[in-house]
Amino acid sequence: MNTLQTGSSRIESLDVIRGFAVLGIFFVNVPEMIGSGISFQPSYSGSDAAVRLLYDMFFQTKFYSIFAFLFGLSFYFFMQRAEQQGMPARRLFSRRLGILLLIGLFHAVLLWYGDILYTYALLGFLLLLFYRRSSKTVLVWGVVLTGLYAAVVSLLILLMNGLGMSAELSSPEFADVPGWKERAVYLLGDGLPNVLFIGIEVLGLFLLGLHAGKKGWLEGDAGAKPLRVTQWTALLLSGLLFIPMLRYYFSHESYTPMEIFHLTHLSGKTMAVFYICTLLRLIRRYGAQRLEDFAAVGRTALSNYLAQSLLTWAALLALGDAAADLPLWAGAVYCIVVSLLLTFGSRLWLLRFRMGPAEWLWRAGTYGTLPPFARTPKAPSTHSGGLGH
Repeated sequence: MNTLQTGSSRIESLDVIRGFAVLGIFFVNVPEMIGSGISFQPSYSGSDAAVRLLYDMFFQTKFYSIFAFLFGLSFYFFMQRAEQQGMPARRLFSRRLGILLLIGLFHAVLLWYGDILYTYALLGFLLLLFYRRSSKTVLVWGVVLTGLYAAVVSLLILLMNGLGMSAELSSPEFADVPGWKERAVYLLGDGLPNVLFIGIEVLGLFLLGLHAGKKGWLEGDAGAKPLRVTQWTALLLSGLLFIPMLRYYFSHESYTPMEIFHLTHLSGKTMAVFYICTLLRLIRRYGAQRLEDFAAVGRTALSNYLAQSLLTWAALLALGDAAADLPLWAGAVYCIVVSLLLTFGSRLWLLRFRMGPAEWLWRAGTYGTLPPFARTPKAPSTHSGGLGH
C-alpha cells in the first residue's frame, strides 16, 4: 500500500501551533503527574496559590482546547490529501484512530492516567459523519456543542457554590500518585465513561477545527484584519474573565481552583483563540522559520507527548513521595528545563530522521508498510504528521 505523501504541501503554521500546544500542555499535566495538582489537593496557599492562579489563567484548559481544534483541522487535511491521491481515506483514518486508541490506552495505564489520546481516538470516529457536511452545518454543531458544555459546567459550579457544596466539588481524586493498577481502575471506572461527558466539548472543538479546514483559515495570507480583530477581542474577553478570578484570589485566604473553574474553563476558549491568532500573526509577519523550534516539536508531537510522560515517570522514581511536596514553582522550572531539552532534541532528531519514532510506528500501522525513516543526502526534506495529523 502506498503512503500518503505530504511533502511541500504541509502547512507549517500547523506544526508551529501544535508544537506550542504540546509544550504548553506539559505545564498543565506535570502537577497532576507528580501529585501536587487539583486531583490531589483542593486548595493552595502562599506561593503555590499564586502559581496555581497563573496556571489557571494562562495554561489550564487552554492547550487541550488548541489540541482538539487542531485534531479536527488535521482530520480535514488528512482526508483531503488521501482522496486527492486516490486512497481509501475513511478506511485509513479509521485505522489511524484504532492505533491511536491502543497507544492512548497503554499510555493511560502505564504512565499517565490523564491521557487524552484515547479520548481523541474514540471521538475521532464521529468526525467521519461530518466530513461531507457543509462548513455552515459543521460550524453550527461545533458552536452548539462547545457552548452547551460550557453552559453545563458553569451552571453546575455556580449551583454547587450557591448550595454550599464546594467541598464536594473539590474533593481529591487520589490520595497519592496512582500506580499502574490504580490507573487501570481509574481508566475503566472514570476515564472511559467520562468520555461521554467531555466528548460534548471535545467533539465541538473537533468540528470547529474541521470548519477552519474547510474555510482554509490556516492557508495563505488572506484575512489579516479579521485575524487581528479576533486576536484582540479574544484577549479582551480573557481579561474580563480574569478580573473575577483575581478578585477571588485576593479575597480568600486559600485558593480553591474548582470554585472558579467555570471562569478557568471559559478563559480556556478565549485564550486558546488568542494564542492561535498570535502565532498566526507572528508567522505571517516574520515567517515560520523564526518559530522553527515550535515547528520541530510539532512535527514530533506524539513522540514528545509520550516522552514528557516517560521523563516525568523517571523523575518520580528518583524523587519518590517527595515530588508531591515540591512547590508548584519548582514543577514549573522542571517543565521549562524538560521543554528546552525536548525542543533541542526534536531539532537534532529531525536532522537525521524524517519523523519521530512514535510517528513512524503510527504511520506504518496506518498504511501497512514501513515508511522511510532515516534521512539520506538525496532524500527530499519531508516531514511526517504529528499528533492528530
